[in-house]
Order: sequence, then C-alpha cells, then structure tokens
Amino acid sequence: MTAVAPVPDLGARVWRTAARGAALVGAAVIVGIVLLQVVNGSGVPSSGSPRGAGTTNTSSVGGTTTTARLAGRNPADIKVAVYNASGVSQAATTEANKLRGLGYAIVATTNAPALQTGTTVACKSGFSVESDTLAKEAVVGATVSVFPNPVPTTSNNADCIVTLGK
Repeated sequence: MTAVAPVPDLGARVWRTAARGAALVGAAVIVGIVLLQVVNGSGVPSSGSPRGAGTTNTSSVGGTTTTARLAGRNPADIKVAVYNASGVSQAATTEANKLRGLGYAIVATTNAPALQTGTTVACKSGFSVESDTLAKEAVVGATVSVFPNPVPTTSNNADCIVTLGK
C-alpha cells in the first residue's frame, strides 16, 4: 500500500505571502516618511524657497494644517563670513556655496588664524534667532558662540561668522 501525501494548502500559503508583502511595504512607507522628515529637518529645502527665511511651526489638527512664522530676518539680509579652521582645503568655499544656495549673503571666505575643534556660529547682538537658525538648519551640528570682539578685519562687516572646525 502506498502512502498518499496530503495536498498542500496553497490558499493559506498565498495569504501568508501576501501578508508578509503588505507588512514589508508598510514598513518601507514608514521608513520613507521618517527619512523625509530627517532630511527636511537638516537644512535641505523641501520647496523652492530658501530655508531659514524665518522659522516656522506647522501643526495639523483634524485635517487642517496651520503654519505660524516666528521672528527672524530673511537670509538675504544676513551677511555671513565663513572661516575655515578645519584644515580641510576649500572647506570655507564649499560651506559658503551651500549657504549662498540657501539665500544667505556671503561677504567673505577665508582661513581662520588657527585650527579649532567643532564648528561655531557667532552673530552680532540682535541676531540670536538668526544664529540659532544658522546653527540648527544651515550649518547642521554647529554650536552658537559669542561674536568676537574685536571683529576680525577679514569679516567685511559680517552679521554672522561661521567658523568650520575639524
């Protein structure tokens, strides 16, 4: 007598495969949303307008989205000098081009007199919102520091000085 193998339940297998696929697609969508929020929060513009043109808070309640603009100058009205204290060739020029693309008015790029650890943003008195915006959105990872006194002669009347460290 020969044994008859049970007939496989193909319907259950198809449903398990479909469920796995749906879970994978769902996870990919969630990861994509998180990545978009991280990228948009790091200074990469999500639209054609320059970042830092005033900090905004966006909230959504019941399908209605509201955006409130906080105080702050337009990036085109902020004169920025970029100093390279990292020892990396052309670092100031690269950062200045990035800031220029975000709408900031670049007035100088040069090497700092000495190397420093960490990147700093220092703005004149009255530019605290702008220094925070530069440090958090434009020059991600920078810390806010005190504007130098005396002001370096190479700053060309800058409102803010970004010093790139190693």
